[in-house]
Amino acid sequence: MSLIDLAAPGVEPIDLARAKTFLRVDGTDEDTLIDTLIKTARHRVENMIGRTLIRRSFVYRCAVPAGRCLTVPRPPLLGVTRLTLIAENDQAGDIPNTDYTVTTRRDPAEIKLVSGRNWTDYLSEFTTLEVEYEAGYGDVPDDIPLPIRQAILLLLAHSYEFREMSETPAIPTMVDALLASYRVVRL
Repeated sequence: MSLIDLAAPGVEPIDLARAKTFLRVDGTDEDTLIDTLIKTARHRVENMIGRTLIRRSFVYRCAVPAGRCLTVPRPPLLGVTRLTLIAENDQAGDIPNTDYTVTTRRDPAEIKLVSGRNWTDYLSEFTTLEVEYEAGYGDVPDDIPLPIRQAILLLLAHSYEFREMSETPAIPTMVDALLASYRVVRL
């Protein structure tokens, strides 16, 4: 299984001005550092909770599921662009969007072949399923739940405070508490 992030988010969940206010930083000497710490905190939070914060596109490659149903990593799923079966000889067969449904009422969302359809209907000998999709809470920071944005600010402040130490202390427990209900748990 592999997940390819096709592009960085268009904006970060926390902008520079808000970060500087939270950190109580005046001036522009450390703007580059703070921008980098914002990106690092966003990336860290996304990995901690297994979710995508700001809308962006992914390609997910995996083994074809045994059943007709599939979930993709990094919810919330916003939409599926393409579903493709790929054979060992690189022959590919696209699955028309009329032949599958996307249920976003579940978390994580579900992609399911319609009744009467099977993976073998599109390509007889396949090894990989490739899904191109968009995920995220939305296009702007306000679309992201407030506890997640607060956790990013706390991680940012933690990284900023201990930026010159060789060993950074453990992250604040409040970060875990803020993110607990947003973690994706796979059984």
